[in-house]
Amino acid sequence: MRAKTICRAIFNTWISRFECPSVITSDQGSQLRSSMFVEFTRMLGTQKIKTTPYHPISNGIVERFHRHLKSAIKAHEDDKWSELIPIILLGIRTAVKDLQSSCAELLYGTVIRLPCDMIDVSDIPPCDIEFITDLRHRMQQLNPVATSAHCTDRFYIHPSLKSSSHIFLRVDRVQPPLRQPYTGPHKVLCRTITVDINGRKTTVSLDSGGLARLPVCPMASGPPYT
Repeated sequence: MRAKTICRAIFNTWISRFECPSVITSDQGSQLRSSMFVEFTRMLGTQKIKTTPYHPISNGIVERFHRHLKSAIKAHEDDKWSELIPIILLGIRTAVKDLQSSCAELLYGTVIRLPCDMIDVSDIPPCDIEFITDLRHRMQQLNPVATSAHCTDRFYIHPSLKSSSHIFLRVDRVQPPLRQPYTGPHKVLCRTITVDINGRKTTVSLDSGGLARLPVCPMASGPPYT
């Protein structure tokens, strides 16, 4: 996929229907770091935020949506999953969440009309009233789950990372045996953390870095006396 394709998709699917977003959050793919995409966001007046690699918690909303989308696709037996995406997305966007509203309602400010609302129900025989009453009673007894953060893991961060000039960076990708788990030391350029990896600025997560203690070079002395 080229950077031109991404820019065109953003413009044709979102900007043409709604407006220019104030913030775009993306990963650190080469297309999203290209000069074309940087100029595209600058032209729109949009702030671009990069997530950290191998760190799904940095973009939890999208990762959770992808997990929901994959589960919905697996629930269908049809092999042509690409044809199922529109109807699956319709169901996800109109599902009422724990905020007591759907994604479509939050976006448009009103409840959208679904295909089932256009079906004439006059020919459908009435259902068992006792069953419906019992079902409603059972549903009212269920306690709604409040919105909360599901990640309870706490990461240990060395206090010296706040002032360290260099760090070691953990390698999260799969490696051959007997490879060193860390690379570096890398110079810290910004405390977010942005480090210099072989001459390229890269934003990494704080918990993936380790403190690097560099040897202090002795001061160069003058030429020896003769």
